[in-house]
Amino acid sequence: MTFLGYIKKIILFLIPVYIYWVAVFIIDPYEFINVSHWIDSKTKIAAINRSDEASPRGNILWKYIEFNRAPKSHVIFGDSQGRKISVELIREYSGKEYFNFCIPGASYETIIQNFWHAAGKTKLEKVYFQVGFMNYNACRSYSINHFAEDYFKRPFLYFTNREIAFDSYYNLIARITGDIDIVDNKYNKLPYPQLDSLSKNYLNMFFNDYRYPIKIKNELGKIADYCATNNIELSFIILPNYRHVHDYLTAKGLAERELLFKTDLSVLGKVYDFDTDVPENHVRENFIDYFHPRENLLDRCIEKIWKQELAY
Repeated sequence: MTFLGYIKKIILFLIPVYIYWVAVFIIDPYEFINVSHWIDSKTKIAAINRSDEASPRGNILWKYIEFNRAPKSHVIFGDSQGRKISVELIREYSGKEYFNFCIPGASYETIIQNFWHAAGKTKLEKVYFQVGFMNYNACRSYSINHFAEDYFKRPFLYFTNREIAFDSYYNLIARITGDIDIVDNKYNKLPYPQLDSLSKNYLNMFFNDYRYPIKIKNELGKIADYCATNNIELSFIILPNYRHVHDYLTAKGLAERELLFKTDLSVLGKVYDFDTDVPENHVRENFIDYFHPRENLLDRCIEKIWKQELAY
């Protein structure tokens, strides 16, 4: 075979690759390229949250891209509990533009790294940390920030990574069919007996081993010092859990550790604690699983924080 023949074979072999690259460019599931908007942001966000596997890696990349493109001085950092904190509702109450930097699956390490990333991008004025006792555990040490950082260090991964291929596929199917329910996460709609069973399994997973997280405490202390030095208002939000969580902690001998967690936060900044023994936290219908308040309860928490601020 001649040299020209080899070249032709290589070109033919690469045609599917070129087609795939063009598809990723057009679909752009994370608006990383931000040229084509053939698929709307609502569909892309739904695709990101289609499963527990896709949601952590998808949300952190989406949030990094969004924040880098338009940094805000008022930010809420957190995990899946705070993902649905409505910045639109906060704007209505406070008149301020907030960025929701809450990432499903985020550990304290991830949340802390997200703060320093944001602080490196803009002059922060007011920050809230949505946190909980669930991950305040040295045995729960990990980070998912690489799911975002890798793409900024090596942009070509956006066109070669398998996860981006899956995300593009689900976006494409939703766009072609016009049915966003195809990428809808069905977890929130599971029957309560199934959610209760899953919640009990999660409790065992979270608290099977527990060690006081001195490193996390120290890192939060560094953030508090930075905020004090740079005139940044720092607050913490503890969102409600269903009361069965506290029954479990009491049975496991961890109730005092939870109180210590809240004491640690109170030394660092203002604490809005909604995870208390009040009637609404005993109502099962106010929660998806044991750990995630439904939007009606979440919106009441938002009102109590930001409507109060408006009064001042």
